Amino acid sequence: MDKEGHLMHIDFGFLLSSAPGKGLKFESAPFKMTDEYVDCLGGVKSEAFKEFRHGMAKGMRALQANAEKIIIIVEMMFMGQNDLGCF
Repeated sequence: MDKEGHLMHIDFGFLLSSAPGKGLKFESAPFKMTDEYVDCLGGVKSEAFKEFRHGMAKGMRALQANAEKIIIIVEMMFMGQNDLGCF
């Protein structure tokens, strides 16, 4: 939320294949980038969009570099609560 009260929400609920609708697979894209979000960033040629792309790439590299640790954490979560739909 910014100082003017604008709210940005990014839903990471699909990360482990957990989707609303009791397993309905209506979403085919692995990442949904809406026109509205691009507009909020000032368009695809804006500095903010370039920063977003850079941040996403940096985040993906960090995920890749730490994949083994992330997998261990997910496996531990599964052992503790394997009745979740994402597992």
